[in-house]
Amino acid sequence: MSILSQELQRIPAVSKRYFRFDPASGSFSQDKLLFEQSDALFALLLLPADGGPVNCSSSYVSIVFCDGPATVLVGEQKTTCFAGNIFLFRSGCNFVVKPKDGAEIYLALYKKEVFDNLFITQTADCPLIYGFFALANCTDEFLYFDCNREMPIQQFAKVLQLELSSTDNLSLKTVRCSTVLFMTNLNRIHRTHLVINESSMMKDNLIGDILKYMSDHFRTATLASTAAHFNYHPAYFSAMFQKKALCSFTTKMQEMRLEQARRLLVSTELAVQDISESMGFHDKSYFYRCFKTAYGLTPGAYRRKYTDEKNMLTEKLDL
Repeated sequence: MSILSQELQRIPAVSKRYFRFDPASGSFSQDKLLFEQSDALFALLLLPADGGPVNCSSSYVSIVFCDGPATVLVGEQKTTCFAGNIFLFRSGCNFVVKPKDGAEIYLALYKKEVFDNLFITQTADCPLIYGFFALANCTDEFLYFDCNREMPIQQFAKVLQLELSSTDNLSLKTVRCSTVLFMTNLNRIHRTHLVINESSMMKDNLIGDILKYMSDHFRTATLASTAAHFNYHPAYFSAMFQKKALCSFTTKMQEMRLEQARRLLVSTELAVQDISESMGFHDKSYFYRCFKTAYGLTPGAYRRKYTDEKNMLTEKLDL
């Protein structure tokens, strides 16, 4: 057993006091005040895996690490997720997690004091993460990353979890460093693994607003129609989008369609041809080339590789 595994196995005994069970509803509730009134600036909790929903409330920043299938509910937004998925929550966001069949779901809590000026400076070149930390109105703001267990981001996540569970006199320094490393790598993969239509996308942030609109209308949105929706001239909108999103409008729309296709391959039994056409790819060979360029596998090979994840996602996980 690795040192990391040994450290993480100690967490459940520490975590139990942070949750209260309500026999009437059969659910758990996170005792947020217990953390907020403590001297700790951060904590890593293991959510109860007794089958009932766990009602959680984000600290200044909270991260959910899924080490197994679960459902996550934020307001009316319900997301079925599986091992490797990651959520970022800002303060003012209440959410419910229901682990499936004893799946381990870790919840990282941070107080504002962790994010000093040096931390913010080190994330300034990561627009998505920098914008997330800079939010003024944080109500129900969250980002959902559909990562899998085999991606390099999991190594950074495990290191971060280890540091969050540490209590020595260097832990604040190492938590800050490992959080910067983790967040930087989340920013690195966000173009292919941030699920925009199932994230809040920072409602008070213009580019977040635009990306959310594109995600909601990815089958029909064009540069002209999107520019008109936000009251911009197409030429100005195109240049502004390129500057803020770091890619062209056309490139981003294709990335969104490929992401939707990838999720349909894992979560449904639809034929590859039907998926490609529903995403607006009427040339099957072109869809295959684009998909393989983005994910390193053909659509069929990708579906076969993630059969286990597909089975997890297609099960009914009702809260």
